Amino acid sequence: MTAMAVMTALTGCGGGDSVGAAGERATTARAAEKAAKDEVTVDAVRGDVRAAFAAAGIGRLDFIDMSKAGTPCLVAGTLWTEDAPKREAVESVFAVLKARGWGHREHIPAEDTDQGWRVVKNDWELFLAAGEVPEGAGIVFDASAKACGVPMPSRPTASDFEPPERPVLP
Repeated sequence: MTAMAVMTALTGCGGGDSVGAAGERATTARAAEKAAKDEVTVDAVRGDVRAAFAAAGIGRLDFIDMSKAGTPCLVAGTLWTEDAPKREAVESVFAVLKARGWGHREHIPAEDTDQGWRVVKNDWELFLAAGEVPEGAGIVFDASAKACGVPMPSRPTASDFEPPERPVLP
């Protein structure tokens, strides 16, 4: 009789499929946890930008208030510098962004400058352009995603939002 009880316990007979159901629940929980971990929020993007520009060690970072932009999945601003950022500073920005999961760096030709780039992380696209604008010099950036874990409001009128001007190198 004891041998039968041991065999039943070892083979799982008589216990139903509770082990299978528990395993399935664990797999579903891991998938949900991974999806939450992989979701990139506005705060996470701001943190990545702050860390990248801090590593460059130049300028003053200003984020634009995007509350009137009509999408909660938008981060934009400028790193203001005294002069047009040097290539070394820009490369240090990209090194930190890469370390934080931003990849697929692509050069974007822009009017009068070769200082434009695009990087991606999950569903986010981050555009950066370095150079000078009438207000000064620096790196302007805007990051956007189709969804970032929050409900999407209705679209604003064009007059409610003006994106930052892209810099132009001399």
